[in-house]
Amino acid sequence: MRDETKIDLYAASAISREYDEACKRIFRNKEIIAPIMQMVVPEYKNCTVAEVMRCIDSDTMEEIPVEDVPAKIEGLPTELSSVTEKLIRYDVHFKSVNPRLTNTHICVHLHIDLEVQNDYKPRNPEYPIIKRALYYAVRELSSQLGTLTETTDYSKLEKVYSIWICNKNVPPELRDTATTYTIHKSDMIGTCNEAEEDFDLLNVIMIRRGGHSRDKIFDFLSAVFDGEIKRMEQYTNVAENEELKQEVAHMSGLGASLLEEGIEQGIEQGIEQGIEQATVNFVQRMLEEGESTEKIMMYSGCTREDIEKIKSRATEEQETADMPERRRPARRR
Repeated sequence: MRDETKIDLYAASAISREYDEACKRIFRNKEIIAPIMQMVVPEYKNCTVAEVMRCIDSDTMEEIPVEDVPAKIEGLPTELSSVTEKLIRYDVHFKSVNPRLTNTHICVHLHIDLEVQNDYKPRNPEYPIIKRALYYAVRELSSQLGTLTETTDYSKLEKVYSIWICNKNVPPELRDTATTYTIHKSDMIGTCNEAEEDFDLLNVIMIRRGGHSRDKIFDFLSAVFDGEIKRMEQYTNVAENEELKQEVAHMSGLGASLLEEGIEQGIEQGIEQGIEQATVNFVQRMLEEGESTEKIMMYSGCTREDIEKIKSRATEEQETADMPERRRPARRR
């Protein structure tokens, strides 16, 4: 199956929507969530994947649309709304036991939101994805208390993680990076010694894919999206979950269908606008996504020489566009 970074060529199709839903279903499995948490959430750094799976509270993964007063329900909803705030929909929303702060007498949770974000540069309107991630995290924090009163117990607030897996339209310089955004204390005058757990409540983790890193988190996520069960088995026990394996196979099949659909659309577009130009556009898009020449040859039918010519032409056009208008060469007729 081709990388999901190509799927935006055909994102409006029904198959694409089904693919997105398949992704969400897969990421509701502990076997998929646990390795990610182990690799990027500090609280689980010294845990095994099996130990992380035991920490995840499956009962809080219920899909229950409710108002922004979670004290009235047992599980965590995938939708939050209030009278004055925007309705938000989480991809995967659950609680997980914090192994650092839990003993036999008390159970302290982390509230975790996991989002699979296909487009790192959303449009209509355009906005920085990190702002949306921070908003989700803030809403998750505020939702723990419901309606505020004079007797609201702020000590009950538990730490929030909003983890975002970004797949497409990631700028080349940001691909294969993972960044944590959190609250840190900075003393301005004197020294203030306060417990870190009292202010370290808001955390966003942004995972940006699109390159060719073999780092564990990127290798695991590539295996998941590519449907490679054997490679996934290097990080988590998938073999015993038949339903998950079927979901992975289904998602892989959808990805293949998307590829076929995209090729068919490209052919139709080529008939209308000229097959040669449609091929050039397709190759240029794959080049922009950082794909290897070998992959482009496989899916476009172009030779290595053709691809180099297209790459060279695109570079020349960009250099011309960057020139002051008076210095630009006359257009060819």
